[in-house]
Amino acid sequence: MVRRSPYRDEYEDEIGRRPKRPRRDQRPTQRRKDAPLMLRVLSWLGVILLCFVAGYLGTSWVMDALNEKLLLKPENRVENQSDLAKLNAAVERDREAAAARSGNVQQVSLKLYSVKDGRIAEPVRKSFVSRLKEDNMAEAVKSVLALSGVPGADKVSVLHVFRSAETAYLDLSSAFVSALASMGQRESLLLLTAIVRTMEENFEPVVQVRFLIDSRSPNPGGPVDLTVVWKMPSRS
Repeated sequence: MVRRSPYRDEYEDEIGRRPKRPRRDQRPTQRRKDAPLMLRVLSWLGVILLCFVAGYLGTSWVMDALNEKLLLKPENRVENQSDLAKLNAAVERDREAAAARSGNVQQVSLKLYSVKDGRIAEPVRKSFVSRLKEDNMAEAVKSVLALSGVPGADKVSVLHVFRSAETAYLDLSSAFVSALASMGQRESLLLLTAIVRTMEENFEPVVQVRFLIDSRSPNPGGPVDLTVVWKMPSRS
């Protein structure tokens, strides 16, 4: 016979009087209140905008730092037309130097006429790097001006050169007109003759030259008439 403990009944009565706790899965849950949809959308847009601004400013700062430390090459940076012309000239010099080192460079020898002591001087031979014929024609014109001692020859630019059949079109800057005006009629006639003869004897089939000023037909007037086609008299 099992003897029952006198304290067991008291313990069971105490347990029975305690309130029963609901099970975990039976406890009421509090529903989380979500922020309104519009507020969430605006928050995400703000985060995206902040990241974009931070990335843009960070990139600009890094590029400026690289420029200051010469990690980039500012000498090759082009900011205006003058920088572009200098860069093209440097590239051309590098190309010519590389061709000369490799032995592939070709030279062309041109016969240049000029004005000396009030007459057409004997032609001078000058070598140029072989390029397009139009480029060599432009170089020949500038050389004739320099050999003739034309006032302000360094300010005269050959803007364009093109050919049509037997006619060469020389598009020069307005400084050419000023130079002719300072030379007078006789010297100007001799200079144009030297240019035309240089074109004729070096660049077949060219036999005549048409002058343009700043890509337009010249205005009449001045010591010589630039509105007409210039050519050497026929040789009998």
